[in-house]
Amino acid sequence: MNLLISVDGGQSSTLALVARPDGTILGTGLAGPSNHVLEPGGMERLRTALDDSITRALTEAGAEAGEVSSVFLGMTGGAATAREMTQPRFPGARVESDYDQITALYGASVAQPGVVVIAGTGAVAYGRDAAGRSAKAGGWGYVMGDEGSGYDIGRRALLAATQAADGRRDPGLLQQMIPQSLGVADLWAVHARVYAGQLDRAGIARLTVLVDQAGQAGDAAALEILSGAGEHLARAAWAVMQRLDAPTLPTFTAGGVFQSTILRHAFIHALGQLAPESVAHEPAFPPVIGGLLLAMQGVGIDITSAIVERIRATFPQSAFAKHQARESSGE
Repeated sequence: MNLLISVDGGQSSTLALVARPDGTILGTGLAGPSNHVLEPGGMERLRTALDDSITRALTEAGAEAGEVSSVFLGMTGGAATAREMTQPRFPGARVESDYDQITALYGASVAQPGVVVIAGTGAVAYGRDAAGRSAKAGGWGYVMGDEGSGYDIGRRALLAATQAADGRRDPGLLQQMIPQSLGVADLWAVHARVYAGQLDRAGIARLTVLVDQAGQAGDAAALEILSGAGEHLARAAWAVMQRLDAPTLPTFTAGGVFQSTILRHAFIHALGQLAPESVAHEPAFPPVIGGLLLAMQGVGIDITSAIVERIRATFPQSAFAKHQARESSGE
């Protein structure tokens, strides 16, 4: 049948799908996390996530591995390792892998040139022009970069709260809201959790929702943090356009951070100042569909409007919603 498989491997879950060459999606499979390959147990966790998600997708599709002609793996980390693990299962198929920023752009733009800005726990901007050249900005990790990410927003909220508690800035909502949201008495109890490792990077990133609530209530520190994050993300997109010498590329936003309307408006305003010919769009499809389009291109399938419509008609949003929810919550 020459079926195609796409896998979107994330920090909290892994989503696989099986489709026909005409874009009809036959089955999906959700499994556990597939990143942090170099951590203890990371290799086995990756192998299990790939095996389980692909097996479940094939089972739902009523298909066998021998019917698959092309596989594309879009991974948060360990892309090359994921390919090495998957290839033996599909000896007659073309198996490729790359990082999820590429599948995010392909899904967002439906395989067209553009720039995608991804802001979740981390942050990165990635772009590709009509000639196939690509460039990246950001993605340096929580110590050396990731400005505008959920972790960056959460960390800056903790700074603002402690500064207000010390009298180094005007009082605001965050110094009360943060302890309340964590179910502890005060900021010193938050301090104890942070330095005991009980509030990890994902937990700090989840404070973004709280910062947005404070911003909606007019808190000055929260508004400053969200506006600054939007500007940082816009500068990342602009840097990619500069490197590609393509200031008119459309921009696509992805990741939970952009659910904040305050941040999104700040991003659009800053992008308009930096690259007035670029227009910000919502993604057409999630990264797992970007992987499917790459799997199709890998075996010479032209992405026609009919294929795109079949994908849209048969893509089970519920499967992606579960995957996205796990990624956002850090389960």
